[in-house]
Amino acid sequence: MKIIFTLLISLFVTNFVCAQTPMQTTVEYNGQKYPCYITEYNLPPDETKNAIVNKLKSEGYNADKSKGFLVYRNARLKDLNPDEPQDVLFKIERKSRKERNKSIVTMITAKAGLIPKDKVKGAKMVADIEPSANSVDFIKSFQSDINMASYNLAVSNQEDEVAKAEKKLKNLQDDQVNLEKKIKDYQDDLAKNKADQVKQTDEIAKQKSILDEKKAAKPLE
Repeated sequence: MKIIFTLLISLFVTNFVCAQTPMQTTVEYNGQKYPCYITEYNLPPDETKNAIVNKLKSEGYNADKSKGFLVYRNARLKDLNPDEPQDVLFKIERKSRKERNKSIVTMITAKAGLIPKDKVKGAKMVADIEPSANSVDFIKSFQSDINMASYNLAVSNQEDEVAKAEKKLKNLQDDQVNLEKKIKDYQDDLAKNKADQVKQTDEIAKQKSILDEKKAAKPLE
């Protein structure tokens, strides 16, 4: 158990250390390219999504879904801008086919109303809007939630491993009981077989004796 706990803490610390500094780039949403930030987490996409959704839900906001993004509009978020409503969009994807347990999070932020709800047609240039001022700190603010999600996932996965190991032991113990019962049945059958052989040997001797008597009773010519 001490070894397992050490491994879990090691994984927890590794996830914290490996979190990358958010990088600014662009991403397309609904026909328009927007400035955005991306970062990587050592956590599968579903768990990463849950961590983000739950954090914002704790502030009273639920996400809409649009074009593969989680969309929060007119949100006053304490780590972004509690005084002025902002629009925040997240796209959460696995890093690659080979790295299914890592996520890439893309985040668009802007003053509320600057990101159209309807599709933008014919847009080729990046939208001329500035990301919200505290965007970097905001995306970093999810780190503790990601760490906790990573910890919980590691614990849950290890609990599954323990349960599988315990189930295998239970199956082996059940097999032992069945095998011991079969061995006892075979031993009983063997003892009965030996007793039957003794009886049959006696029966053969008896029948041979009768045979000898019948041969001895051959009529005189």
